[in-house]
Amino acid sequence: MIADADAHHRDSNVRPAVGVGVMIRRGQQVLLGKRQGAHGAGSYGWPGGGLAFGESLIDAVRREALEEAGLIVLGSPRLVCVSNVVEYERHYLDLEFEVTEFEGEPKVMEPKFIENWDWYDIGDLPQPLFQPCQLALRSLSEGLALNDSGQQGS
Repeated sequence: MIADADAHHRDSNVRPAVGVGVMIRRGQQVLLGKRQGAHGAGSYGWPGGGLAFGESLIDAVRREALEEAGLIVLGSPRLVCVSNVVEYERHYLDLEFEVTEFEGEPKVMEPKFIENWDWYDIGDLPQPLFQPCQLALRSLSEGLALNDSGQQGS
């Protein structure tokens, strides 16, 4: 558990942080929430956040899904892509994972940061999408493993 949820951004003006995204899929649907109170506010994204010091990537995936949406990740999450994201006045190395096995029904666990959770058809997603989610979906459709946005606003 992260003692200070924003610790990974504390020196992000000096060095990149590490982010982990959790694309939770139910067939052809993906779980998205409207972000608020944090970078990317007003965009739609799936659960995710900063990697805690000493935490494994899979533990971060499981923690973020539980902390943000109340879902228990089962099985092995699949790495979708690694992206160098420079957006929202932040710079972070982002690892996006796909989860298809989970227990529970999504619920808003952090109302300060997520307005609501809902299932959306992967071919008809709400806009705007959070940048790391856009890059992960591009990776899935184009078979990319690495995305390098490299500059603000790309």
